[in-house]
Amino acid sequence: MSPSTNDAADHEDDPTSPSLKNQGMGPASTIEFEPPLACVRRILRKSLPSSTNVGKDASTAFARACGIFVLYLTACANDFCRENRRQTITANDVLAAVTELDFDEFIPQLKTFLERYRAEEKTKKEKKKSLSSLNSANPKEDEQVTAMVADGKDDEDDEAVDVQMEDKQQEEENASTTSTKS
Repeated sequence: MSPSTNDAADHEDDPTSPSLKNQGMGPASTIEFEPPLACVRRILRKSLPSSTNVGKDASTAFARACGIFVLYLTACANDFCRENRRQTITANDVLAAVTELDFDEFIPQLKTFLERYRAEEKTKKEKKKSLSSLNSANPKEDEQVTAMVADGKDDEDDEAVDVQMEDKQQEEENASTTSTKS
């Protein structure tokens, strides 16, 4: 038995063992997934009244149920993807899977979330593109802007970015007026 197979076997009987199983162990093994307990507890805390207490075993049960639901939804979405002869699961496949699993009441919320998410991503992309075009004269600033957008700091530093863009535009205007006067 190899060490990785032995490690997987050690955790098979442990019901609290998180994460993914089936790391190439053959067709008889199953895939299991549980989201981190801290995330599950946070969701429970935000969705339940503050006077409600949730036991550790209940949190673990919720995590297990979440994992099972995610795998079931993924398998169903994958079926829709394969029916359309694709290998990449899209948001529409997930929406179709949610409908197939009779969770229709969540479709409006999911569509609203997707619209907001896509709009935010488009805004980020446009902001990155406009910053990139403004800073094309200075490649080092391009790297900083790209890193800032990749880190997600563009939302936090919108004012700083706007000031930077205005400064860059001012510099370009000054440079063009000085070159015209000469």
